[in-house]
Amino acid sequence: MTDRPRDVWTRLVIDPLADPLSAWLARRPAVTPDRVTLASGLLGIAAAVCLATGRLRIGGVLFLLRFFLDCVDGKVARLQGSSSRRGALLDVATDVLCVSAGYAALAGWLVAQDRTPPAVAVALLATLATYGWTLAHRKHLAAEAGFGSGGSRLYLRDDVALIGPWLRLCRRLGMSPVPWAVEAETLVLGLLPLAGPRPAAVGLVVGLAFYVVATVVNLRRMWRIAGMPVPAEGSGPPEVSEASEAAGR
Repeated sequence: MTDRPRDVWTRLVIDPLADPLSAWLARRPAVTPDRVTLASGLLGIAAAVCLATGRLRIGGVLFLLRFFLDCVDGKVARLQGSSSRRGALLDVATDVLCVSAGYAALAGWLVAQDRTPPAVAVALLATLATYGWTLAHRKHLAAEAGFGSGGSRLYLRDDVALIGPWLRLCRRLGMSPVPWAVEAETLVLGLLPLAGPRPAAVGLVVGLAFYVVATVVNLRRMWRIAGMPVPAEGSGPPEVSEASEAAGR
């Protein structure tokens, strides 16, 4: 398994706490990555229930804890040497379920309370689904063409004057240079609900704007990947800064 740059939120906020906890948990025979993933899923469902019933602050806290455990399961798997395809599948399925349920629950409660227009809620859920498809298809298309995941490392260079220093800093920290889906989910489903209904309603608009932009970015990258010459066998993807690849981009 190759190390990928960590998301900004994960690298700066989660890892300092999750790394020592994961090291402790990995030494416990009763702890397995799949059990941590299932615990993360239960927290995610509980968060969705709370968001759907207007207990926004509790829901936000539970969603943040869910993501924390979502990061811990992979660390435990690596430390135990127990990574598997089934474990990765369970992790992805749990993520999709919890995030989708969280958005649907929050949007449903805000619409029921007349705090956001139904059109915003419907558009958010539609763009969320579209983003998920474009992300998966972009990765599939890029893998077939020999360009890895087709993420931002294909396009970002660390010798550009304005962003080069930031990209080089991200390389040193092992961090993604671009906030993306993790940060959007954390903001909309975790942090803003802590501040109450009005910020949560603003968060839906922020989430909608993010998924529209992210979908357009994925479509544009898919188009560019489809037009790129396929690398010769064994040559690998184009040479770019390793730190420029953002996980999940």
